[in-house]
Amino acid sequence: MSSANPDWDVEQMKRGIHGERVGCNNSFLCGFCEVHIPIGKPVMYDIVRVYDLPFFERYTNPPEGWILDAARCESCEVKAVDPKTDGWEEAVVLLSIVESNGVLSADASKLTLVDYSPGNEGHHPPPIPLSTLMGASSVSITRWGYLKTVLATTEVEHKQFDVYRHMLNDIEE
Repeated sequence: MSSANPDWDVEQMKRGIHGERVGCNNSFLCGFCEVHIPIGKPVMYDIVRVYDLPFFERYTNPPEGWILDAARCESCEVKAVDPKTDGWEEAVVLLSIVESNGVLSADASKLTLVDYSPGNEGHHPPPIPLSTLMGASSVSITRWGYLKTVLATTEVEHKQFDVYRHMLNDIEE
């Protein structure tokens, strides 16, 4: 982990995401391949916080603080934030999901930090069309790690997907 003060950062993360609602209609799905995720054991999650994204912030109203970005099923789990995206603080964590009165939420009391990427490290965010930025999924698609997993878990062929695949290849070389 490349944080200057990891204990403080983990406490900030816990406070930011603890109790945040997850899932939809009592269903909890992977944010990448949409497979059902059972809630009986720790779940891997990508969590993010805007660090410095002037273009993104000019056209959207990004959330403040740490937010849950995408749950990962066992097939989509990762060992690290890869590749890192400049402008985003990104972390991969393990946490519990609890159910109370039919509502699923994050229990970050025993959060385990798997990896962390500071906001001033990594690659320039992917070029996302402005019309897409205005959509509901605008947070996730501006991060390279999210796009990398989506491209690896989808068989949909699209010209823009090919562009992102080539850019990811360049990043990895």
